Amino acid sequence: MGMRGRGIDMAIDVSKLSILSRASAFFREFSDVFKQAPLSLVFCTLTGLFAGLGLSFMRDILQLLPELMILIPPATDMRGNVYSALVSRLGTSMHLGLFSKSMRRGSVLYQNAYSSLLLTLALSVILGILARLVAFAFGMSRISIFGFVFISVIGGLISGFVLLGIAILVSVIGYHRNWDLDNVSSPIITSAGDMVTIPSLMLATLLLLKLDSTPVYFNTSSLLFMALAVVGTIKGLKSSDAIVRRIIKESIPMLVICGVLGIFAGLVLNRRLEGIIAIPAILVMIPPFLGASNALGGILSARLSSMLHIGTLNPRSYPPKSVVMNFFVVYLLSLFIFALVGIMSGVIAGKSGLLVVRLVSIAMLGGILCSTFLNFASYYIAILSFKFGLDPDNDTIPLITSLTDVVGVLCLVFAMSLIL
Repeated sequence: MGMRGRGIDMAIDVSKLSILSRASAFFREFSDVFKQAPLSLVFCTLTGLFAGLGLSFMRDILQLLPELMILIPPATDMRGNVYSALVSRLGTSMHLGLFSKSMRRGSVLYQNAYSSLLLTLALSVILGILARLVAFAFGMSRISIFGFVFISVIGGLISGFVLLGIAILVSVIGYHRNWDLDNVSSPIITSAGDMVTIPSLMLATLLLLKLDSTPVYFNTSSLLFMALAVVGTIKGLKSSDAIVRRIIKESIPMLVICGVLGIFAGLVLNRRLEGIIAIPAILVMIPPFLGASNALGGILSARLSSMLHIGTLNPRSYPPKSVVMNFFVVYLLSLFIFALVGIMSGVIAGKSGLLVVRLVSIAMLGGILCSTFLNFASYYIAILSFKFGLDPDNDTIPLITSLTDVVGVLCLVFAMSLIL
């Protein structure tokens, strides 16, 4: 019995050593992610909290113009979609040795900057029109179609130029410092998009309200924006630059689909607006929760895209071990970041005690559910895109961002219904 007992103890010790050895190997393999991603995710959360605070400042505007909530998620998504895809393409160009700091015509930076601004204008017009159609379908008519287009384009251009500058700055610094942009760029762009877009939309809405007595100004501006969007899109599709043509051609259909999904998320929030406004901490939580979800999806999507491009991932009907390990990384990061989202949302809203515990529970439950979705969705969207000859950089991140917003809103609402 003694010998058997010692044998069992030795087997247990060997088993423990094996587990520790595998855990150590796992953290060494993904050391770049664990070193780089948490900082960018914390940045994403903090800027998302500023965005949430900005959204809470819009309570009066949202009570006056409740249909504006329909536009906020797709507008925020669109900025993240366009500019996260931009930095993902730049990250891939670095992996392939094609990146340069030059902004001359035909350079990687020029192609991506030009295409992204065209997409910003075109999608802002489309989102304004779609938001108006949905608002009208649900009996909301305080904002006209010209008003929606005006808010969407003015807010889009303000935030678009800011995000373009941030994307170029991050890419150039990352190039000099030998960063892996897949691990840091998407969270930074996503969080900056959240932080910049909501104030931009608020500024555009206040400008619209100021011009409301003389609607001819914003009506004329909206018509001009529509004309420029059509001309710019046609010019992009007929560009002599094959890269620009491909980005515009592949991005617009996907971004329109993403816009529809984002508007659905906005409609869900609009339907729950009264209850959300009644709990300021939840209003504060929405942007950092969705921002963290999108940042995690962006990290995974960018990594999968690069793996496909450089040949370390072959499309399969089920995720291989290398992808499953990336899934596990996302779960570990999500436990950390969603706990932080819940705690900081309560602190920003001035809450304490049991309510903060409930906010943390809501954020973590909703976050884990959402992370499960984005893990599998990121993989299958990336491999399907690759199989059909499309560039995953152009398609995976935008679609994942928008799907994650819809699913994230539903997960957050579900968690709220269980816990509050």
